[in-house]
Amino acid sequence: MVYFLNELEHKFLTLELRPRIRQNPVPEELRGWNWHSPPLKPYYNVKLPMYLICSRYCPTSRDVYLTMVEKVRGEESFPVSLGKAIHEAVAKAIREAKSKNFSAEPPNYDNEMINVAVKAVWEYTMSLCQSSYLKVRSEQPYATEEDVLLTSMPFLVEHRMDGSLLGCSGLISVDCYDYLRNVVFDLKVGEFNEEMRLYTTGYALVLESIHEIPVDVGCIISITFNGERMRVSKDLHYIDANLRSWWIEERDRKAEIVFNEADPGVAKSCSSNCLFNAFCL
Repeated sequence: MVYFLNELEHKFLTLELRPRIRQNPVPEELRGWNWHSPPLKPYYNVKLPMYLICSRYCPTSRDVYLTMVEKVRGEESFPVSLGKAIHEAVAKAIREAKSKNFSAEPPNYDNEMINVAVKAVWEYTMSLCQSSYLKVRSEQPYATEEDVLLTSMPFLVEHRMDGSLLGCSGLISVDCYDYLRNVVFDLKVGEFNEEMRLYTTGYALVLESIHEIPVDVGCIISITFNGERMRVSKDLHYIDANLRSWWIEERDRKAEIVFNEADPGVAKSCSSNCLFNAFCL
């Protein structure tokens, strides 16, 4: 399942990533629980959605200005619609699996291409959730049903958090948090790029600001499709000082745009997936 780690990924986590974290710990001033002190303390009294802080669609960040200042609603493209459908399918499949409703049917959409992709990710997620459940139940014959479910699928999915302490919007939804391994996940539809690590970094900082526990490991799940075939890849990474500083810089730079109500101008090149192409081109 998309949020389960395979054997090789477990080895990398325990034998490579965790020791590296212990040898080079995050500075205390970059922990989320220090939200009240620089550099984490927000410089501007602006609350930004996490996706605007971390999104790098627009080279000039004009999407931030249009959304927060002009109050413009972007036009949803197919990749965005597909991404939303995949997120909904994965979250719903896990919720159904936690209710032991392994025969549940996937949601249906108006677009047939989206339905094909949703069916693939639904069946993949549901089958491995069931496999994990049966494995844990057989290995722990005296465990209660609740214990089996909590340990076989140790995920808070679409977990709602308040990010206001860090200058984020009051309602943030993290794709998945593995509470047994202390790993925060973000699901992306498309090829991986390192800028995606800003999302796991932001979620880790918010978790630290609320619960005051260190969250050092993130994982980007990248899903791509070739017809009916689905490919899943994972990027396990250390949420180190560099990533945290980068996230703070993005937050403050974009908050300044909103605070000053300054249009940064149209970019020289625009992503075809940008929601605001109709307002810039």
